[in-house]
Amino acid sequence: MLVRILVAVAVSGATIALAVLWRRREGRFDEGSGRFTPADLGVVKIDRPSAVLVEFYGEDCAPCVTVEKRIGKIAAEVPGVQVVSIDAGARMDVADRHEVRRVPTVFVLDPDLHVIWRASGVPSEDAIRTALLGPDWAGRPSPTPRRVSA
Repeated sequence: MLVRILVAVAVSGATIALAVLWRRREGRFDEGSGRFTPADLGVVKIDRPSAVLVEFYGEDCAPCVTVEKRIGKIAAEVPGVQVVSIDAGARMDVADRHEVRRVPTVFVLDPDLHVIWRASGVPSEDAIRTALLGPDWAGRPSPTPRRVSA
């Protein structure tokens, strides 16, 4: 009886440990790393925005519609933010290069197109704003994107 309990505890512990490792690797929110190119964004030349919000979406993805609305609302409120939507199915090369494993996936890029944040799944408006503007954005009458030192 005791052996069965110990085996069950060991199996449960191993399962939890694997789940935690998987979640860390495929984490919902990440500080981000890497850099996009104008070609990744589907443009030849990009005007230097204050920040870029990139959403990878899928054709029949209902959560992607929610994310698109949130990003559009934030972009309308924050001056100088550029929004780029990328169909992950049509641009699999770009999705693979940036390790997009599910849609929606959102990236916040600095003016030099370096990734400063990413989220897999449906991030809240507050999470996107915090990534874009920094943690002290609440209450600002005229939000401006944060600057990230290289």
